[in-house]
Amino acid sequence: MTEIMINKFCSLSSILIISPEPWDGHFVSKHHYAVTLAETGSHVYFLNPPDSSLSNIEVKNTHYKNLWQVKAPQIAKGLRFYPGFLRRRLEQKWLERLEVEINSRFTCIWLFENSRFYDMGFTNQHLKIYHQVDSNQNFHIPDAASSADICFCTTDFIKKELQVFNDRVYKIHHGVSELVQQNSLSNNQLEHLSLRDINVALVGNLDISFLDRELLKSLIELYPKVTFHLIGGYRKSGELFSMCSNFENIVWWDKVESSLIPLVLEQMDILLLLYKAEDQFELEQLASPHKVMEYLASGKVTVATYTDEYKDKSELLEMVDKNSDYISKFDDVINNLVQYNSLENQSKRKIFAKENTCSKQLNKVISYLKTHNLID
Repeated sequence: MTEIMINKFCSLSSILIISPEPWDGHFVSKHHYAVTLAETGSHVYFLNPPDSSLSNIEVKNTHYKNLWQVKAPQIAKGLRFYPGFLRRRLEQKWLERLEVEINSRFTCIWLFENSRFYDMGFTNQHLKIYHQVDSNQNFHIPDAASSADICFCTTDFIKKELQVFNDRVYKIHHGVSELVQQNSLSNNQLEHLSLRDINVALVGNLDISFLDRELLKSLIELYPKVTFHLIGGYRKSGELFSMCSNFENIVWWDKVESSLIPLVLEQMDILLLLYKAEDQFELEQLASPHKVMEYLASGKVTVATYTDEYKDKSELLEMVDKNSDYISKFDDVINNLVQYNSLENQSKRKIFAKENTCSKQLNKVISYLKTHNLID
């Protein structure tokens, strides 16, 4: 039923996804929605952030059928300072040029941004979806929400904010990718996984300001016989590398292709969610990190700092309310790994992930669109 419902919406659709993150890199919500839509037959165009090295629009193939990435320069410098009618007119002309370039008219504009194209009035008769997945996307929320036909979000905090400007706001949890893994780990990557008896992984941007570096460093110091796999982009001039580069029980993976992450996580014993999440801004921003879904899909135990969207799901995360309790929680998990990674506990995590696949989340989106007669 899910597949039929999605295909009914997507098979005749041409969708522009406007993303604050580029196509190349670690996949998060907007990437997974793009791939899932393309898999169902829709023609999907994924617009990257502005590229100052370009002078014209470029449309390039991806590895996925029916899915293209779009690269383009800024429409105009300081466009947000233009009068609204002029800004919308310039954005409309840009959209028309893109439609000429692809020889197709978009039926839906799906906006994951609010720093550009935030006044969706520029799209004329297109279906207008505003989808906010992070609280720190806070540039032009009133304009983005009020000009959309419908809004989606990932946390209660964002939902409460958007409802002030639009009465069609729905929370949909992050989805986990269902793509079948065709790749394999390299010999070098496989060697990373056999260094010690216990392997622990942290996945994500290792230079992100929200990461609790001091807490991570303490874990690495306290457990020298455990291998800590740090998987994600980092700078050797960055604070984390400067703090931890001398430890011998760290493997610095750097960026790993998104399609390989599930293979890596399956080899781990413990997964880390380790953020500064104790003031209100951080608490809201870190209420539902996308990586949690990848962690849960692996089945392996996750030791987490406070993550609001999981406060009533104690069977999924080993979560602490305060970062000061994190090491104690980690110690309990590492000394009782057989229990925490039992088949029963892993099954609970995997079941939740399967209940929140990208196609199921997309099906929910379509249901809401139908409820408001936005699609047939």
